[in-house]
Amino acid sequence: MDQKIKIPRSFKLLEEYDNAVGKESKTKLTGQHRGLINYGLMDYTRESKDPLGFWRGIIIGIQGKQSGELFYNFEVTIPPKYPDVAPIVRFKGPKMDLSAVDSRGYVNLSKLEPRFVWSQDKWIADVLMAIRNNMSSPSCLKTCVQRSRDGNYF
Repeated sequence: MDQKIKIPRSFKLLEEYDNAVGKESKTKLTGQHRGLINYGLMDYTRESKDPLGFWRGIIIGIQGKQSGELFYNFEVTIPPKYPDVAPIVRFKGPKMDLSAVDSRGYVNLSKLEPRFVWSQDKWIADVLMAIRNNMSSPSCLKTCVQRSRDGNYF
């Protein structure tokens, strides 16, 4: 039988943190995304109920395109049932025409192309790379720069 061992939420998130900060040169960001996606834990106080549950970062748009001029700010919320349940990504701005991003900036992972399916062996970096891959869609590239110049944020 092929039985997977369930990794506790806190252990997985500590490894996520090590990957995000590049501890011992570790990272899950690969290929064209290295150096163009940056993320880490939000500031928290000793009173925080979930110090590993809130992240933020930036994605730099597709290089060689107008969207490559932009820094897309996002926040990631880690649900209590993580890693069984995918992290929740919400863009803060600038707005973009991406079918997977709703009017409030929330990303619907199932609308990414190719379809993104979360599993316990995936990482926050996998989600962010899938989103950035989708940012090369013609509709997103066409409108991203104009919207950012108009001051349109979620």
